[in-house]
Amino acid sequence: MQLVLVGRVRKAFGLKGELLVQPATSEPGVLFAPGRRVFVTVEFADQGSASRASSEPRSCLIEASRPFKEAWLVKLGGVSDKTEADKWRGVQFMVPFEELTPPAGNEVYEHELVGMLVRDEPHGELGVVVGWYEVPQGLVLEVRGAEWRVDVPFNEAFVEKVDRDARTISVRLPDGLLEKNDQPAS
Repeated sequence: MQLVLVGRVRKAFGLKGELLVQPATSEPGVLFAPGRRVFVTVEFADQGSASRASSEPRSCLIEASRPFKEAWLVKLGGVSDKTEADKWRGVQFMVPFEELTPPAGNEVYEHELVGMLVRDEPHGELGVVVGWYEVPQGLVLEVRGAEWRVDVPFNEAFVEKVDRDARTISVRLPDGLLEKNDQPAS
């Protein structure tokens, strides 16, 4: 079963075991709905708040959820108070890939971005996506190639077309955004 990241616990919220979750999905209302399950790869120690990684993902049932500012408040089964919820800080929520709604049009799953070839009209192939990071305005792709390096905002102003099957992204970059690469791509 291939699991995909859909959220990360920022902190405990309140006294009744709710978790403040930062979504990593465009469908938090669907994936964090009551009755759904998420998977985690952390086991908690019986004493204190120490945790250790688990080799096997563990299924957790969502009892309740609701939007809160730009995050979600999620209540999991078995997490009944703030002391227990405090142990969940930083835990990643994942779901099986098959449970995600397929992307449409120019959409792509975040985990598919790394390795995609990026090209623009005047320069041709710029390189491949080697990573991405989030800013308040959205995702920014780190693109590195033999000749160029560029960080491209992943939005309609810069991205013209995404071809998931061909693993390519066509962009439209303004003058001055490209930098010559001093080091060869690895």
